[in-house]
Formats: sequence, C-alpha cells, structure tokens
Amino acid sequence: MPTTMTKRNSKGVAGLVLAAVIVGALLISGIPGSRKASHEKHAVRTATVEEVKEGSPGIIIHLKNDPKIYFINTKHHQQLTAAHLQQQLTGKETQLVVADNWSPLDPFSSMQEIEAIELDHHTIYSAH
Repeated sequence: MPTTMTKRNSKGVAGLVLAAVIVGALLISGIPGSRKASHEKHAVRTATVEEVKEGSPGIIIHLKNDPKIYFINTKHHQQLTAAHLQQQLTGKETQLVVADNWSPLDPFSSMQEIEAIELDHHTIYSAH
C-alpha cells in the first residue's frame, strides 16, 4: 500500500510541475496585452469594410468575407470615434495594416490590432 501512495504522489507532483512549466511558457511567449505589438512585423489586409462599431477593446472593424476581428485600441487614441470611421470606411475598399503577432491564447489570430488604415492611398489612421 505505501508503494501505491508514493506513485500517486509522484504523479501529482509531476502534473503540478508540468502545469507550472506550461503557464510559465505562456507568460513568457506573449499573452495579448502583456506587451506592445511588435511594429516591425505587420501584414496588410485589403478588403471592403462591412461594419465599424464600438466594442472591447476599442473600435471594431469587420471586413467583408473575413471572419477575423480587427480592432483599434482607443486607449491612446481617444479622439477617434467609431461613428466617424463608419462614415468614412463602410462599403469602401480599405487597407488595414495589422500587427502580425502570434499568441498561444489566440492560435488562429482571430483578433488583430490595427496599426494603420489606408483609404485611396491616404493614411486616415496610424497608431504611431
């Protein structure tokens, strides 16, 4: 009987160590919001803007035939409004420059932060 308890205890300790390693890896690798997006890596998405609305974490933009959520963090850009962008962008072909970062908490990159918005070769928003 003492042998069974020792095996059970060692499995429990191994499980806790494994969980601690996984949590540590997630914290180090880049949980969204834990550090600013790298501005060296970005991607450009060109599509028709279907909808612009207020939401969390800021202004949300949906593109036609694209299930991803694109957002502008309004924490540092409080003068920008969803209503103004909706009027400018809805139904128009627009280029979004987005942070091209991967996170283990969002492995399919379903939410991407917008770094810049270009319409007719004019930048109408820039995070910098």
